[in-house]
This record gives sequence, C-alpha cells and structure tokens, in this order.
Amino acid sequence: MDVQAVNEYLEKFIPPTIALLITGLISVIIGLYLEKFKSRLVFLKYRIISNSLATTIQNEFWGNIEVQYRGRKTNHLSFVTIELVNDSNVDLENVNIDIWVDTESQILGNDGYYDNSGNSILLEQGYYSYYTQIIQKNQEDIENKSTAPDHVTPQQLINETKWISTNKKFNLPVFNRHTSIRINLLIENFKGQVPAVNVSILHKSVKLITQRDKAEEDKRLGVNMIVWGLIIFILSCFFVQRFYLDATTPIIIIGITGVLQLFIGLIIYRLINTIRQMLL
Repeated sequence: MDVQAVNEYLEKFIPPTIALLITGLISVIIGLYLEKFKSRLVFLKYRIISNSLATTIQNEFWGNIEVQYRGRKTNHLSFVTIELVNDSNVDLENVNIDIWVDTESQILGNDGYYDNSGNSILLEQGYYSYYTQIIQKNQEDIENKSTAPDHVTPQQLINETKWISTNKKFNLPVFNRHTSIRINLLIENFKGQVPAVNVSILHKSVKLITQRDKAEEDKRLGVNMIVWGLIIFILSCFFVQRFYLDATTPIIIIGITGVLQLFIGLIIYRLINTIRQMLL
C-alpha cells in the first residue's frame, strides 16, 4: 500500500468530514433549542378586519344622511371582525380574550363562533355577571328618573356603564391546535371615524401576534428562502474551493451560475413568452 497516497487521501477526506460533523452538531443544537423554545411559548395569530357600515353626514352633494341604531341617532357605525388562529401544535384550555375600543367609541353588539365547528363563543362568566348587574342598575336608574325628575345618576354608575360599553371579555373553554375563531363587533364612533380596536390574551405561555395577509406572508417567505439559500450556496462553494484547490475554476463557474439562476430563469421565461406571443 502506498503510504503517500493514503496520506493524501486522508488530507482531502478528513477536513470535509470534520466540517460536516461540526455542521451537523450545530444543526442538532439549534434544533433542540428551537424545540425547547416552541414547547415553552405558544403564538396565537390575530387579524382585525374593519368595515364601515354608515355615517351620518350633511353634504350638499350627497344630501343629508342620518344613521339610527334602535331609534337613536348615531354618527358612525362599523362592523369589526377579529380573527384568531391557533396554528401551533398545542391545545389550549380556558383562554380569556380581552377586547376594548377607544374612548370615542362604544360596542353596541357582539357575537363569536369557532370556524371549524360553528359553536358559539360566550362572554367570560365573571364579566357577564358584572355586565348584567350594571344593566340592571341602569334600568333602576331610568325608573328613578321617571318618578323623580331631580334624580342624578351616580358618577360611579356612569363610569361602570362606560366601561362595559367599551370592554368585552370572552372565554374559550378550549382552543384546539390548527383551529380558528371569529368575534364580530358592531361599534359606534361618536366622531364619525373608524374605531380603534385592541385585543389581548392573558394566558400562561401564550403570546398574541399579528397575522399578515397571505399574499404578504408568501412574498416574505419567498424572499427569505432566496436570501438564505444564496447565503448557504455561496458559503458551500467557498468551503469546497478551500478544500479542493484544483477545482477552483469549475466551482467559480457553478457559483456564478447559482447566484444568477433566478435572473437567468427570468430571462428564459420572458423569452419563451415573447416567442409564444409572436407565433400566436
């Protein structure tokens, strides 16, 4: 056996092998860390869709438009839908959702349901009990005003009424993985503007994040795939060139072709379309 040939073979074989082992070890460590992080924190995605229903205006062009809700004149009505998606691999229990609007708005009506099953989403029990108490107090206050014209509504009742009209609390007994829900709100804004709606969830190991539009998400995914793919490709060509000096020229050619592959593909695609249009 030629000792010199064996040594040359080992010199060429060992460095790439060590590089692969190091890369594999780093990948395993990163994978374990990400899996541990995923098991500790669940991300719920939400999106708020606001649609203006009608606005009370007095305009020379459009004329006078008056919007009423249950016989009462309102300035602006909006229909707002809040979508929540649990695309994690964790089933959640007893999830409370807090929703509130700005001080120049109030919630006139609400409902909610699970997209998959259609089951209704109810108000949180403690909030519902408090809500019914305030409604009852308001009814008693109206009756007191009818019997005693000089009756003054307590400031505390005014504050409590305003709070329940700007805040809603819903409860999800279960929120299974890969499911979604919708909560619909009818909102009035006193200044004729689009209301500001806020959503919050207080639950252990759960974080609420915004959900991007699907087209934007796909575009972001495509850009990241291209960028990171090119980085890995360039680094791979660099390390291969370092270990195999006699293959420098082919590696450079392949590297340039790989970097320009999308541009070359675009030119070929445009050329084919141009020829096709000329022939048709």
